[in-house]
Amino acid sequence: MNCFLNARCCARLNSTILPLLFIALTVPATGLAQTQGNQEKTAIPSNQRVTIELERFDEASGKLWLRLRNSTAWDIRIPVETAFPGEKITGEVVKSARSHKDGAEAPVRYYLEEFSVNNPSAAAKLPPVPKIHRYDFLTEWWIPKGESILFVVPKERLAMNVMLSVSLRYEWEDLGPEVLDGPVHLVYFRGIDLPDDVQLKINSKFWKDWTAPKP
Repeated sequence: MNCFLNARCCARLNSTILPLLFIALTVPATGLAQTQGNQEKTAIPSNQRVTIELERFDEASGKLWLRLRNSTAWDIRIPVETAFPGEKITGEVVKSARSHKDGAEAPVRYYLEEFSVNNPSAAAKLPPVPKIHRYDFLTEWWIPKGESILFVVPKERLAMNVMLSVSLRYEWEDLGPEVLDGPVHLVYFRGIDLPDDVQLKINSKFWKDWTAPKP
């Protein structure tokens, strides 16, 4: 009798274990296929970049308009001052953080550092890198993918030996663009990259030394 019961129990166990074993073997394969499919969908497109380029130069006011362009597949965030230079804080800059038009002008927070021009004659006449005095009040602006914003820089801040930088973060990064924890992305623009006709107007004191043939 015991042998008969044991046989029946073994038969029931075997009939239960086999379907469970089949499910256990098929689930990882299905999960793997879904993972591979997700990886294909999130592949990074080619030619992703953020750039700064000259938009125009107003000789009368001595100001350069630079365009920061988001040529990536994602939205980005950049730091901006809470007001334009010489203006009071009204809250308008903060309100426009995600509602501004493509190509809108913003008081972008940028930094300056020295850049070597590898020309001793010209470098001797170049002014020191300007120091920017400002209050540490800022917010951030979103730049959607494929769009851009404009910002103004006085000409004396972009001599040939000056490099301008703006920090940014992508839409999926939780930290603000001014927080130094984690990866901080930078986009640069150098005074030496300005067109020759603009260089002649803003760097005329040492333009001849720069363009003169090297011995």
